[in-house]
Amino acid sequence: MRSCNRNFPGAAPEVSDQFALDVAADEKAIVDAIAALRGDASSLEAIGYLLGTDPAQISRHLRGVSSTTLTNYIRIARALGYRCKIVLERAKTDVLADLKIGAHKVHRTASRRSAI
Repeated sequence: MRSCNRNFPGAAPEVSDQFALDVAADEKAIVDAIAALRGDASSLEAIGYLLGTDPAQISRHLRGVSSTTLTNYIRIARALGYRCKIVLERAKTDVLADLKIGAHKVHRTASRRSAI
């Protein structure tokens, strides 16, 4: 399973690692669910034709070896005749509650005047 960026650089390394594992598991669940919908009923050629892409690329997405956007996963599900509903569940840890970040202000240190 590949994803473009799963790390959380603002979190402690162990928290970032756990979040990365959670993201990978969520992505795998999406891919597995869509692949299960396909079964053997729909040809990759038909799905690829509807989406305007190569059937081999659809196969890579459904095997989880090539990352894609959530939008493309939703498009594949729609091509299979399904609508997608995203359900967000409360995670066990709420790292944002522990962060104390003050307001940021940007001050201009020198003004630039254009020559006339």
